[in-house]
Amino acid sequence: MRLLTLPTALLATLTLTLPPLSDAAHTSNWAVLVSTSRFWFNYRHMANTLSLYRTVKRLGIPDSQIILMLPDDMACNPRNTFAGSVFNDKGRGLDLYDQKKDLDLPRDTGEGAQDEAGEGDGQSMPAGIEVDYRGNEVTVESFIRLLTDRWPASHPTSKRLMTDDRSNILIYMTGHGGDSFLKFQDAEEISSHDLADAFEQMYEKKRYHELLFMIDTCQANTMYTEFYSPGIVATGSSAKDQSSYSHHADQDVGVAVIDRWTYYNLDFLETRLNSTASDIRLGELFDFYTFDRVHSDAGVRYDLFPGGEDAARNRRVLDFFGNVQGVDVETQVPSEGRAGMEDWREDLQALRRIAKRQARQDMNETQMVAEGGEKNEQRRVELTVRPAVDFKGARDMAALAGGEGWLKKGLGAVSLLALGGAWFMGSKMR
Repeated sequence: MRLLTLPTALLATLTLTLPPLSDAAHTSNWAVLVSTSRFWFNYRHMANTLSLYRTVKRLGIPDSQIILMLPDDMACNPRNTFAGSVFNDKGRGLDLYDQKKDLDLPRDTGEGAQDEAGEGDGQSMPAGIEVDYRGNEVTVESFIRLLTDRWPASHPTSKRLMTDDRSNILIYMTGHGGDSFLKFQDAEEISSHDLADAFEQMYEKKRYHELLFMIDTCQANTMYTEFYSPGIVATGSSAKDQSSYSHHADQDVGVAVIDRWTYYNLDFLETRLNSTASDIRLGELFDFYTFDRVHSDAGVRYDLFPGGEDAARNRRVLDFFGNVQGVDVETQVPSEGRAGMEDWREDLQALRRIAKRQARQDMNETQMVAEGGEKNEQRRVELTVRPAVDFKGARDMAALAGGEGWLKKGLGAVSLLALGGAWFMGSKMR
């Protein structure tokens, strides 16, 4: 087994630094918020979208996980009496474009979704908005590409839906529509079949765990009749042959500022979900869509959701509108998923056992090295003492050898002198 050859330090790092395993099948939340209408008289559609944008940010979804599509800029429209601002209530208590700036504006006392929520709730919101797709970028093609992630490599990551099979996605759309279609900027339309096929591609590519589809338009409920992918809950503002109505107009702005169905969604979310720890369920939100409030037959489709209506209604609202804080879906892990988790736990325990065993072996080796060091030290002392005698004998032998050498040199010199004298005497006699 390869694990047996790993260094102890590496094994310890693997076993001690790995995060605790979790059975949660839901680990992130994303929101796709789309207004499909341009022109000043469709002011309310942009206000609808920005209202949902503000709410999901307040409940914890960061801008990096929100895709905002706005085809027109009502804040900078020359008809806008309040330049640079967008409101969803005639009281104008909240600027949806920049709620931090100090506005010196006349305010009515009429009630509204944001008035009921109360801006003194202590929620700190960042100023401004981050628009991902603006103007002519808001098309059917770009919306389908966004859902299916069919982009060229050069497309910015910040404008992509970077989800996986553990992501819950909220998709909200508003605009003008009809029987099984929704118009994009009065130039093209997306059909219920287009949406159904896009969601199926998302399911096949494992781009979502659960998906909540919401749409506010005329005959809205016809837009989700063709869905066939699992894990989807869909809701709309009006039945077939019914209109979706605006809630009220602002006389100073000159047009309607919010639609009824979206208004009561905000009313519920702003008054019932006061923190990211709220335990409000989707069933309570859906029950809030009464005919007296909405003036049309709002609809909900549950059959595609695992567990059917009961499971869908029991989902927390924050599972789609907020961050994943406190989300507990342990009971939703399928049996094969639990088996996989058990295998990981067994592997992790095996790693820990191996790390402990090798740690003990290293400790034993350290002790043996320490004991061996003491013996080696004694031996080094003995070796240091013994060479002293040998070195002395070597010096004596060297001295002796040196004396014999000088004797040989003396005898050689005498022999040379004798030979020289004999040669000199012989030459004289001649």
